[in-house]
Amino acid sequence: MSRIIMVCISVLLTGSTLGQINSFTLQASGLTCALCARSIHKNLETVSWISKIETDLDKSAFVIRVKPDMAVDADVISKKVEDAGFGVASLTINAQVPADGEGLKKDRHLTLSGMTVHILDDKRAVAGGSVDLRLIDKSFLGSKDQKRYAKASRQACFLTGKAGGDCCSTAGVTEGHRTFHVIM
Repeated sequence: MSRIIMVCISVLLTGSTLGQINSFTLQASGLTCALCARSIHKNLETVSWISKIETDLDKSAFVIRVKPDMAVDADVISKKVEDAGFGVASLTINAQVPADGEGLKKDRHLTLSGMTVHILDDKRAVAGGSVDLRLIDKSFLGSKDQKRYAKASRQACFLTGKAGGDCCSTAGVTEGHRTFHVIM
């Protein structure tokens, strides 16, 4: 029942396409050994909406599988990695996005497993099927990429991580609602 309520709230908050996150691919920074990776793995295992974690030590990467029909929060992943003493170098979402005729275009807002995402690039992909979206908010990038993406948008929501300004209000996202920024 609580999942149904969460989905309904997400629809009301964003008025945008609902999609399901299948997985996240996390690239961690600061790992030097298998024990470091194990520390992150153990922290991520405590998250209720994570179903499975696959570790690739050679790439300092983790594929984090998400339980179906559960609300997720990418900030939780970042916090768990930081609590283990490491950083997030990159985080990519793999999601199923239903076909709706609008496609995936710049300044489109989507609700994916309860998370509001705001597309910042203009690669115009077709909605309908699996898509990879890279989070470019500051807490999901290494320092080199932070500089690279710092000027990706001058919109208030990108600078604060909270919905605000014309693009978010036009999309029906409530002012102050957590918004994640992505590129394709």
